[in-house]
Amino acid sequence: ISGTALVLARLPLEKIAECLSELCAVQVMALKKLLSQEPSNGLSSDPTVPLDRLAVIFRHTNPIVENGQVHPCQKVIQEIWPVLSETLNKHSADNRIVERCCRCLRFAVRCVGKGSAALLQPLVTQMVNVYRAHQHSCFLYLGSILVDEYGMEEGCRQGLLDMLQALCIPTFQLLEQPNGLQNHPDTVDDLFRLAARFIQRSPVTLLRSQVMIPILQWAIAATTLDHRDANCSVMKFLRDLIHTGVANDHEEDFEVRKELINQVMNQLGQQLVNQLLHTCCFCLPPYTLPDVAEVLWEIMQIDRP
Repeated sequence: ISGTALVLARLPLEKIAECLSELCAVQVMALKKLLSQEPSNGLSSDPTVPLDRLAVIFRHTNPIVENGQVHPCQKVIQEIWPVLSETLNKHSADNRIVERCCRCLRFAVRCVGKGSAALLQPLVTQMVNVYRAHQHSCFLYLGSILVDEYGMEEGCRQGLLDMLQALCIPTFQLLEQPNGLQNHPDTVDDLFRLAARFIQRSPVTLLRSQVMIPILQWAIAATTLDHRDANCSVMKFLRDLIHTGVANDHEEDFEVRKELINQVMNQLGQQLVNQLLHTCCFCLPPYTLPDVAEVLWEIMQIDRP
């Protein structure tokens, strides 16, 4: 399938949509058939195979599209969205299948880039609704993909911030449980990947939001977590957060960012430094210390004695 998709992407643009539609139709028909069946424990009702095949198709279909041209895959993805949406709803409690759905959607969004804007609102709405009931961390990861693609679009920023705030409510409730951070490292990893993407793509939007301080408080708490991927995401978020108030990249919003970071650090900076030093001494293995050092270095650029 991946080979077919690679060849497909080199066809003339006007041919790609038609051929892609035919290539996807087989998998879409399989999903529709599974949706019409009664739930059972057998493999026959498992949609992961067609979902994985669709993901491969979108992953390897990367045509060259000039500015102003409509992406040839855009129409196809809009056509199959209702089937993916229904599959996601039907299997919303099954983490394995939800992960496959999110992976498929991730490659679909990456495939068409900003051409998938029409999907943004229904996709975010469904992500938030399912996540309230079932805290699959792959929704946080998919959210980070959406922020990466659309975070610099002025018209999308408020909607993406609303998504982040809505996803944070059940996430914080999950992490507040006894040993919540230790029991849910994937959630920590994906939450701070999402937050870091926001800082990279639209820092002022996040810094001005009500969710900024709670996210930073959770980041401070999560610095003690001895889990390679989760701790790496936390430290990257902290480093990128502080750096956005240090790096004068000649963007017009630099002074605003600098002021907002100073406000955040005045409120939580001392707590952050104390926690990082405690973490270095008592909590983390040596391989994590360079990441901690980078965060402390960025803090020194803001407030050096």
